[in-house]
Amino acid sequence: MECVVMDKNDFVEVISTWNSIYVSNFMKYDIQRRGKCEINWKKGLLKVISALSIIDDLKGTPVESMIRRAIDYSKHSDVSMIREVHELLHTVENYLDQESDFS
Repeated sequence: MECVVMDKNDFVEVISTWNSIYVSNFMKYDIQRRGKCEINWKKGLLKVISALSIIDDLKGTPVESMIRRAIDYSKHSDVSMIREVHELLHTVENYLDQESDFS
């Protein structure tokens, strides 16, 4: 798999899109109890994060360890960890949004 080099805006877009897809699918499948498709979308989302790399702009920031944990959790393909991955990425997204407000 080829590694894509992202800038900070691209990284924020990936995290934001991932969180939106998670929330949308959570509402659709978990709340409405449509269990047969549940595992496929969760595994797909975990694959996306497992392929993510921390960009240079975020190394040494308060969210670097959260991103690393989300990537590590995702590499195990354990769908029971997807909520934790979402919570970490949601925090990262909020941090990045606040940081861009001060730029």
